[in-house]
Amino acid sequence: MNVMDSRVAVGRTAARRLSRYSSGDYDAPARLLRRIFDEVCLDEKTSARVAHLIDEWFDTRRAAVDSRSVKMLLWRGRVDEAVSVIAEGPGSWLDSAAWIRFWYPDLGVPPSGGQVEVVTGLEGLDVLNALLGEHDERAAVRHAQQVLRHCPMGEGALESLTSALITLVYAGRADLAARWCVPLLEQTTTHCDPAWLGVFAAIQAEIHVRQGDPAQAERCAHAALTHLSLREWGVALSFPLASMVSAKLALDKPEEAARYLAVPVPEATFQTPAGLHYRYARGEYALATGAPRAALDDFAACGDAMARWGLDLPGIVPWRLGAARSYVDLGRPERACELVADHLALLPPGPSKGRGAALTLRAAASPVQARQALLEEAVEIFQVVRDQAGLAGALKALASVNSQLGQAHRARLFERRALTIERPGLDAEPGARELLSDAERRVATLAAQGYTNRRIAEKLYVSVSTVEQHLTHIYRKLGISRRLDLPARLD
Repeated sequence: MNVMDSRVAVGRTAARRLSRYSSGDYDAPARLLRRIFDEVCLDEKTSARVAHLIDEWFDTRRAAVDSRSVKMLLWRGRVDEAVSVIAEGPGSWLDSAAWIRFWYPDLGVPPSGGQVEVVTGLEGLDVLNALLGEHDERAAVRHAQQVLRHCPMGEGALESLTSALITLVYAGRADLAARWCVPLLEQTTTHCDPAWLGVFAAIQAEIHVRQGDPAQAERCAHAALTHLSLREWGVALSFPLASMVSAKLALDKPEEAARYLAVPVPEATFQTPAGLHYRYARGEYALATGAPRAALDDFAACGDAMARWGLDLPGIVPWRLGAARSYVDLGRPERACELVADHLALLPPGPSKGRGAALTLRAAASPVQARQALLEEAVEIFQVVRDQAGLAGALKALASVNSQLGQAHRARLFERRALTIERPGLDAEPGARELLSDAERRVATLAAQGYTNRRIAEKLYVSVSTVEQHLTHIYRKLGISRRLDLPARLD
């Protein structure tokens, strides 16, 4: 190492040591170092180079601290103070641009531009922002999984990983997000700050809400609120609170849901996506407690914010369905049907919880004679996506419709099926399905759902007599004598 390089190295070491005592004010130590090197350098060229390196090092340090301070201010909900820092120029917050773009859309941070390309696995926030900006669910799912495959585990990577999981949830693939959570949680326990367990628990809670498993959602939301204090959650507190409220309502615990809605949240949370989740859950509570007008206000506020931010994606919160439910309760089924149609138009092809919920709601807003086909389609979808809560609700609706149409036997079948879903193990005996052949299982499943022999034959492309033969064998193998007992034996 020559003399000049040696002095540069000494300068960098001195800069690092001075920075420890600067409390974020780097101008004074930078001036001091420049003066020292002006006096000891052998020539002006060396002195100028050292001065440039000192300024460069401190500028980088200052930008990193400013970036962190902007994020911290926004996390605490101190938006005005953060805006003052941002106004000083992009140098102070550019490293946090993607984070700010997601959390505070109203601040108008422009997109980075160009196509998202996953190289290091640290592009999770870019993938999430691309989904919210372009609404391309298929590309988002592909890129999110690339992030989850390639991102190296560690503290710096967790923001990218959690963003990728949220991307999958918002893209309607909570099933994939659930699968990825298991290995990530195992690694998080080993490699990362325990506080991050709270973040993963919050994401898991939302996944379980969307998969129709309120008991697990309740457990995970409680874990999320335990791993981190309310203050540490900042404006993101509304995420686990909203999941908890939704879970409590699905478990028919409105009084407990009310207690979580009473927890104060930062006012700035309503400038963030977390506020959308909170408003939606509060709207659900209002509906459950007989206040459809208040519910409609919250759902409409979600819609207004999502339109303003350009985030009108049903995978974030299905505000149109919430508003439609409000209109049904307010006696305006025509308006409800319009909103359901708008929601369905935004969904990607294929079965999804959102499609099943929309069909169930459309049935509620339709004349009783038109409900049967809509609800049967919803039941099929909920079975495919494994949404037990949605399935139970659709089956109850089918029971009600058949009762109104004078089909008492079918109504009891659907009611029994819904009950066995809500109360697992009721009269159930494990291993019943294993006694049946594949063809018999298909027939038994449809028969348990209340389909007639003719409808089963049409769906399976077999003759009615074949269906009857299968049912005879099914009854004998399962030790039952009537169709009504099928749901309990199959569960």
